[in-house]
Amino acid sequence: MEKNKSKQKGRKRASESIAALKKELRALTFEPIYGETLKEIAAKLTTKIQEIIESYGYEVEFPERAKKDVEGDVYYFVYPLKIKTKHGIKKIYLEVEYLIYDENAWMGIITDVK
Repeated sequence: MEKNKSKQKGRKRASESIAALKKELRALTFEPIYGETLKEIAAKLTTKIQEIIESYGYEVEFPERAKKDVEGDVYYFVYPLKIKTKHGIKKIYLEVEYLIYDENAWMGIITDVK
């Protein structure tokens, strides 16, 4: 019985919280990104997100496609990001809204991080 207890004490489950990262990504919800095209905004957003994630020592894998909805001139995207930490892979779902705010000007804003 004592042997089992010593084995259990020596073995700790290694998991890593990405709560601080999520909090920092949520802070981006107050920072709209402007551009002339949807593609330009997506590139700026991807670069910014990658810089933040790498500052934590993690790697990020962006999806090739995102789930999207369209309502008039407003586009809703959900990006499932894979965050590679030292102890495994975590998923974050980033909800982004793109809209035309002027004749040929676009704005992108993160609306939620899950």
